[in-house]
Order: sequence, then structure tokens, then C-alpha cells
Amino acid sequence: MHVRAGVPLENIELAMVIHGKAGIDLLNAESFQQRFEQTKVNASADLMKQLLANKVQVFICGQSAAYLKINKSDLIDGVSMSLSAMTANALLQQQGFTLNSF
Repeated sequence: MHVRAGVPLENIELAMVIHGKAGIDLLNAESFQQRFEQTKVNASADLMKQLLANKVQVFICGQSAAYLKINKSDLIDGVSMSLSAMTANALLQQQGFTLNSF
């Protein structure tokens, strides 16, 4: 939308901070299948990989990850683990990002 409106792609930076049960959507295929039945697939994995391939920074709240028993090795490659969602948001704001909650 922004690119079509004339904003150069190189001027667009996005970051996502995921917390709570949504952290399950950041599991890699092996971890997702181990956590659930073998035939179940992480329906969000392709979207996350596309976002990461387009330079979107994706963070998982470390507190949510600990509660959900998610380790860094369980995550889709490229997803970063922060100490907490609040910490990630504060650090991103220091880098010039603005906060939008969905």
C-alpha cells in the first residue's frame, strides 16, 4: 500500500512483537509437530517466513516463550527472542519505531 502510494520500499521498516499464545505461530515445523500431532502443520509459518524475507523484524516475548516452554531453537529461523514484549517495544521505540497494537 505504501509503496503503491510512492513511499520507497527502502524507507519502510516494520517490526512485530508477538506475545501470549500467539507465540505458537512462531514455531518451526519440527517443534510445531513435536508439540502437536505429527500431521498438523503450522499454518502461520509461510506468512512468517515471507515477512522475514521482506525484512520485517519479528520478536517473541521471552516471558511468553518461557510460559509456553518455547526455546530459541524452537523458533522459525530469523525470529528473535526478547527479554519481554515490553522490553522489545521500548527498544524499538528508541530506534524510531512507533507502537501500534492490533
